Parts: sequence; structure tokens; C-alpha cells
Amino acid sequence: MTLPPLPNTTPAADAASPAVTPPAPPAVPAAPPPPPGPVRFPLDWLLAHAAAPIRYRALTEVARLAPGDAEKISVLPFTHPDALMLSVQQSPDGTWAGGMLTIPSASAKRFEGVGTIPAVRRLIEYGWNREAPPLLHARRILFRLLAEDDDPTFLFELGGKHAPDEESARRSRTLLREAAAATLAQAGYEGDPRLRGAARRILTRLADYLRSPLAQKPFIRQGNQHMLAAEACPPSMYSLAMLAYMPLFRAEHHREMDALYNHLIQPQPRQEAVQLCGKRVLPVPHLVLGDALP
Repeated sequence: MTLPPLPNTTPAADAASPAVTPPAPPAVPAAPPPPPGPVRFPLDWLLAHAAAPIRYRALTEVARLAPGDAEKISVLPFTHPDALMLSVQQSPDGTWAGGMLTIPSASAKRFEGVGTIPAVRRLIEYGWNREAPPLLHARRILFRLLAEDDDPTFLFELGGKHAPDEESARRSRTLLREAAAATLAQAGYEGDPRLRGAARRILTRLADYLRSPLAQKPFIRQGNQHMLAAEACPPSMYSLAMLAYMPLFRAEHHREMDALYNHLIQPQPRQEAVQLCGKRVLPVPHLVLGDALP
């Protein structure tokens, strides 16, 4: 006895039925790039030809001498003539030239007209310890700037000849606070609660901006010119320098660091970096709006 065929089991039915595609295997993440190879550091050549600050930092920061051996060469940075010349130009109040962010003009001789923050950072780069008398003397005024004191005398050269409006004064205090925080972080004060408190306020303000819709479209049109909105507060070169010298603080705020990284890798806008401040339009070359490289 012959049984009838089962439904949909004939060759014709099999040919008409759609083929079942097996699920694709999960994508395998790309392997991380291999670590860079070792770099040959010309220590012998630097010790024979470089200036005293470079020799000192090569021995202590690259060769990493033992503390006892490093102590034997601790006077090496103080033998550099330019460092000594810069240090003796400090005023009795702890500042240089009574200013904070000023830089020498193209026609200035040596460090004539240099401000306190560039001077302190230069001495640190020369290898001077933060306990050196000039740096110790300047420390008080730098910590004072972290508090954004309302005293107009603490605006220094940013105060101008006439009393600034409230918006300009607030912007100047913010700029000086970030610059002072970067300088103190470079000097090695990451563990100081005053600096950490200021860094937390700076990072909170920055993170709020990066999470806001304004971070995606920070430019507005004023007349026939595009400019940053007055409320925009992208990272400055000073806030980035502060974070660069505070590795423990960065690790504690890794989420904010991820948001900052995404901001920094985006292409830099083509618009000129100017910002609306009250009724004035001011250049803001210190603000970092993205990656300047194509």
C-alpha cells in the first residue's frame, strides 16, 4: 500500500520554499594596536651638549636617578643664567611685572614684561623645585586666584584702565582661575584640597557644557558674523593643562574625560574663535574647539 506524500515535502515545494539564512556570528572586536617599540634616548649626547635644565630633567625624569643621586645634582637647574635672570625680576609682592598672563613683546630684551603665570611655568620647566623661594613667594597669589575673588585688583591686567562690566569681570576671573590651576598642578600640588576643589568646579562647569545641546551648535549669528554664544564654555588650553598634570584626578572622573575626549577629536570649526561677552565681541584664542589638524 502506497502512502500519500506529506505536505511541502515534494522537490517542487522544497525548491519554492525560501532558504533559511543562519544567523551571522558575532563580530569579533579588532585587536588593539601593538605597543610602540622602545625609543633610544640620547642621554650621553644631552649630558655633553645640552643646557643645565635639560641635563637635570633628563637625569631625574628619564633616567630616574635614585633619590640620593638626584640630590647630588639638585643645584644644577640654579646654574642656568636665563633662569636666574627670570627669578630676580620678581616683584616684592610675588608677581612678575604686576601682571598674570602678559608675555614679552617681540622687541623686549630677555623676559621684560613677562607675567606671573608664564614666569612660574618657565621656572618649573627649567627644573626649579616648587619650594624654591621665587615659586614659594608666587604660590600665595596663585592660590588666591582659585577663589575667584571679587576684589577688582585681582583682575590684574585683565581689569583694564576702566572698571569692567560684570560679564567681563566674571569672564576674566574664570580665565585667571583656570590659568592659576594649571600652574599649580604643574608645580605638583595635585593633592592640595584647594586645587582639587577648584579643579572639580572647573570640570563640573565643563562637563555641564559638553552634555548640553549648546556643545553641538555653540555658534550663533550676530549681524553678519558667526561667534560663540556667551553661554558657551568649551575647554581652554589652561583647563586641559591642569588636567594633564592631575592624573589621579582624571582617573576619578573618567566619564568626564571620555566626554572631553570626544569633544577634542572632532574637527575644529572654521569660524574665527570670537565670543560674545556682554555687548562686545572678544577673541578667545585660548579656547579649544576641536582638533586643529585636518
